[in-house]
Amino acid sequence: MSFRRVALLLAVVLLAAGCTTKTKELPQGPPREIRIINNVDVGDNDRTLAVRYWGTECEEFSDAEVDYGITQIKITIHALVTTDECERSGLQQTASITLDQPLDNRIIIDANTDTVVWEP
Repeated sequence: MSFRRVALLLAVVLLAAGCTTKTKELPQGPPREIRIINNVDVGDNDRTLAVRYWGTECEEFSDAEVDYGITQIKITIHALVTTDECERSGLQQTASITLDQPLDNRIIIDANTDTVVWEP
């Protein structure tokens, strides 16, 4: 085995060891789930979005993944579910997202469902 492979293997083992708990298990946080976007409102500056999505009372917005294309912007919304004892009924939530690029008349697509959620 080459020196680089041994060094890489050692780095991975040390990193994994530093990420475990006293019982040698990886720490578990709230589950991160993808949500379906209902619709989007675009702010006056062409970069601020109010994204409405279906969620539950027992979760909080986590983050959004944004993929910039030439004619479209795809968004994936993630939420952290804070308890297992929650009714999974649809509740509309809103997240504010600031784009790195101007919208420039591109459509916005829910990346989870490939559905257009906003058109210029």
